[in-house]
Amino acid sequence: MDAKTKKTVLIAAGVIAAGVVLYYVVKKKTDSSGAIIDPITGGTSTAIFDAGKVAEKLYDAMKESGTDEQAIFAALKNVNASQFDQVFQKFGKRSYNKFLGNQIRVNPFSPLPLEPLNVWLKTELSSDDYYALSLKYNQL
Repeated sequence: MDAKTKKTVLIAAGVIAAGVVLYYVVKKKTDSSGAIIDPITGGTSTAIFDAGKVAEKLYDAMKESGTDEQAIFAALKNVNASQFDQVFQKFGKRSYNKFLGNQIRVNPFSPLPLEPLNVWLKTELSSDDYYALSLKYNQL
């Protein structure tokens, strides 16, 4: 191997090594809810917040008979009041049967009423859990 080839191989190896190191330095770590973990404080960052994703997690936790309260609180764990406004808007109004707590239509000839997130939460959660959320979020 001549000197020019050695130099080219060393430069290529250096570039690859630098790329690998840069990847691991820049790579963002996330927790189970998808929030970015701050490498300095260990807390989660709200820099990347997807209100639609949180709204869908809430919907999935409440759409069937029986509510997954843990999933509701996990979805809202890192959501502040201003972000909850966005979640509320993304959730919108969805078909909801208040009496059965699901989306089953008793009368197939009439549609279910469209209800906003606060109605879903108030119906699905215990009064204590709903009250705790209402202290955190003004919209409830």
